[in-house]
Amino acid sequence: MEEGVIAQCMDVIEGKTDRVHIQADIMNNCRTFGATLSYHIAKKHLDAGLPDNSIQLDLKGSAGQSFAAFLSKGVHITLEGDANDYVGKGLSGGELTIYPPKDMPEEFHSEDNIIVGNVCLYGATSGRAMIRGQAAERFCVRNSGATAVIEGVGDHCCEYMTGGRVLILGPTGRNFAAGMSGGIAYVYSEVAEDFQKKCNMEMVDLLPMEKEEDIMFVEALLREFSEKTGSLVALRILDNWPESVKKFTKVFPYEYRRALRQLAEAEFKKKQLEKKKEAKEESDEEPDVLDIEDSITDPEKEKKVLVKLDKMRGFLQYDREKIMYRSAAERMKDWNEIYNHKLVKKGLRRQAARCMECGTPMCQSTTGCPLGNIIPKWNDLVYKGLWEEALDHLLQTNNFPEFTGRVCPAPCEGACVLGIINPPVTIKNIECAIIDHGFEMGWVHPEPPLRRTGKKVAIVGGGPAGMAAAAQLNKAGHTAVVLERNDRIGGLLQYGIPTMKLDKGVVARRVKLLEDEGVMFVTNCNVGVDVKPKELLSEYDAVILCTGASWPRDLPIPGRKLEGIHFAMEFLETWQKKQMGNDIDETRLSAKDRDVIVIGGGDTGNDCIGTSLRHGARSVTAFEILPRPPDSRASDNPWPEWPKVFRVDYGHEEVKHKFGADPRHYSIMSKEFLSDDSGRVSGVRTVRVEWVKDDEGRWQLKEQPDTEQVFKADLVILAMGFLGPEADLIKQMELEQDPRSNVKTPPGKYNTSLPGVFAAGDCRRGQSLIVWAISEGRQVARQVDEFLSDGLTMLPSEGGIIRIPAMGEKKAWDPLEDYEIPV
Repeated sequence: MEEGVIAQCMDVIEGKTDRVHIQADIMNNCRTFGATLSYHIAKKHLDAGLPDNSIQLDLKGSAGQSFAAFLSKGVHITLEGDANDYVGKGLSGGELTIYPPKDMPEEFHSEDNIIVGNVCLYGATSGRAMIRGQAAERFCVRNSGATAVIEGVGDHCCEYMTGGRVLILGPTGRNFAAGMSGGIAYVYSEVAEDFQKKCNMEMVDLLPMEKEEDIMFVEALLREFSEKTGSLVALRILDNWPESVKKFTKVFPYEYRRALRQLAEAEFKKKQLEKKKEAKEESDEEPDVLDIEDSITDPEKEKKVLVKLDKMRGFLQYDREKIMYRSAAERMKDWNEIYNHKLVKKGLRRQAARCMECGTPMCQSTTGCPLGNIIPKWNDLVYKGLWEEALDHLLQTNNFPEFTGRVCPAPCEGACVLGIINPPVTIKNIECAIIDHGFEMGWVHPEPPLRRTGKKVAIVGGGPAGMAAAAQLNKAGHTAVVLERNDRIGGLLQYGIPTMKLDKGVVARRVKLLEDEGVMFVTNCNVGVDVKPKELLSEYDAVILCTGASWPRDLPIPGRKLEGIHFAMEFLETWQKKQMGNDIDETRLSAKDRDVIVIGGGDTGNDCIGTSLRHGARSVTAFEILPRPPDSRASDNPWPEWPKVFRVDYGHEEVKHKFGADPRHYSIMSKEFLSDDSGRVSGVRTVRVEWVKDDEGRWQLKEQPDTEQVFKADLVILAMGFLGPEADLIKQMELEQDPRSNVKTPPGKYNTSLPGVFAAGDCRRGQSLIVWAISEGRQVARQVDEFLSDGLTMLPSEGGIIRIPAMGEKKAWDPLEDYEIPV
């Protein structure tokens, strides 16, 4: 087909005539249409091409791959139809217009349909493309000078773009503007936040379209697009002009802005020299330059971003990012996650540059991360922009970094070597950003085992320890069945941590991923009641107890039986279930219009404070029997121990913002719960205490005279921690317990006194951190795999280390010999 077109165009190429107008039909077996025509033009006229509109081609049909590739200047192709992948690849000055057939039914909407395929305008250098409809993935990748208008795009649009202008009038996919260092994109979105969530902010800033030159440019482009394609989307936007200007976002690369500023400065200096030469005096006039600074939201911050990061001395040059959360005034009004993910990710490379890559990284030692996360390695990979490789290293040691990156108190940061002299590296934020970015990019996906061993393991408890054990055993090829007595999987992740701290969609996403990999979950199954232990032992090859430490510490003082006094887990779980749609009456535990007192000063107490505030509590007060921690490490709390210092968490900050003061009272002891006439708690009688050492150096509690005080309260929440696991199941199985009532196992091991039964997590070690639960779940899975595989396992120990059997040592299976590797 193209040979016939070229023959009709040769007179124009040779300069014998000025113009030619050709109409033809095209089919998708006609590939690279326009490339050979452009070759003949370039052969004769080089890069200059032909005068505008010298060759006008009007086509109908479905074009094949690489349609209008390398299209030269002077050629204008209009296609009524659609096209395959690589449309306009290497566009070199030509013009391209594509729109759907004009005889489509009225219910057809071009903005909802893909009209061109993947990787369109790849490597385009100049020219224009007007496309009515959506493009698939990777639109305008490596564009360096072309102007394009389209009604919607898929993932990775404008990736590695270095120049040109792109106008997008509809939805975008994920990872927009990744690696974009030049050019400008204008994106129309009814809800700006929807686009912001999909944009890769590593190299670009998102600005409102306010500058006059931008508004005039986009308006002119919209009118041209509407005239050439008949776009109803463009027409609707223009009908509402200039009000619709507010719905455009300008995507402006940092490097491009710097280049424009340098050009403007150079032009200004040139003009100054010319004026000085002519007038022989220095001009006092204001610089006649492009007003780039008006588009910069924070000039000082922008200047810092544009400076090349110094990894060698980053720990000295860069400060720790202090803003981790959304503002208290904003977040206290909703149940969305408190974290400012966008801001944190924007400055993440600078934070990663603070990591010193220590010779002895204490952050991943026993005093730091229990999982042995390879922290310096993925810090360095984030600094280098190698996100997928960073994700691989992170997942070597941590099954659920999206949990620890949100709710772990970060003992790794307490052990950070930089913390000796400066604030530590923001390890927790980097970890969270890596896994969230991995999910956004689609890098985290189900990986079911290549073979099954035929062994079944029952895991009692669906919290982080049970989930981690199930994940690891499933990787080894065993069938892991998690039995959870509650109605949803997750344990404290689901019901003990409020949604503003850990969005339950994050938990559900991981549970679904594990299910897709082959892990089986059974909810509403109370082992010991619905299923007897003997049944488990007969049906499964091994049993793991991950029941947690859910026996709460009580406060047996006068008035304890009054209405309105509840344990923290009852309070948090009831509201969480209500939020998730359970048919449940939460009114008796609601803090709305109540004076709330939270007794206990840990993370759970803080979560109760934040939840009460969002309920609409009249007042919130917190009691802590221990003294106020110091602002910096005490002499008996040296690095790299966990720093026992005063902290202000999200709940404390929110209460202070609303009521004007921190809610916490230290060194205070509750003596009695007071009652109103209806049998409900109405207040708490307290006394101040001090801690003194006796003759043997032991701390003793001493009440201070004349410090008795009554605090008003009609809702009291007991958040004083947990004493250990519930005893019923342990007694039914006749398992040995340690002096703290935990399930007893040998030191460093997870097998109980009953053969084939193992224990991990808080039921084995006592109340602890989620990161410890995940670590225990991983390690119990390793021991169970050894138990089921003749003493050998390929599951990793702490730090992701896999022990390879020595030469000649018996092995249960060889992963390379026994696995059927797909080609």
